[in-house]
Amino acid sequence: MSPEGDGSRFSVTQPFSEKASLDACQRCTDASCCKSGGIAKTIEPPFLTSFDIAQIGKFTGLPADVYSETVVNPHTGNTVRFLKTTSREGCHFLNEGRCSIHDHRPIDCRLFPLDLRMVEGELTWVIYNYNHCELTERDMAILARQMGTALAALGNEAEDYATVPVPGMKNLPFKIVGRALEKPVIV
Repeated sequence: MSPEGDGSRFSVTQPFSEKASLDACQRCTDASCCKSGGIAKTIEPPFLTSFDIAQIGKFTGLPADVYSETVVNPHTGNTVRFLKTTSREGCHFLNEGRCSIHDHRPIDCRLFPLDLRMVEGELTWVIYNYNHCELTERDMAILARQMGTALAALGNEAEDYATVPVPGMKNLPFKIVGRALEKPVIV
């Protein structure tokens, strides 16, 4: 897959379509996972895959350095990118409490509070117990359906996504919902 993202690796509309938006996100009134002072103050900004960078760049016309910063993953030695934040709003693309790139937002944003972590040497799907996200059974089913597509979309970046240190996230409680290479069981 080329970094430009030709759509064959991951569709920006399926399975992460508006029809599949989480009930918890629809009920959200303050973008607490994105804004300064919300969860954005607690955790690192979203991880950006090469596909995310290509899609955001294509949509906004901005070079990656304007909206992202690089970090070296000490576990793999690879250079990875995270979305920049601003002190005023939080996420670089948050505008008056709304995401200005919503249809092109990173995989990390689309999945939250679902995440892929390395647990005991295995890629593992977890759900963070973030108190602002009251997930319904429908939400859990949507997240379960997204696991396979998300893993495919992460491709060779899955290990970096799962292992790059994210300081605030290590203090956020989570529940293991399945190993990445197994069929998910979410209860």
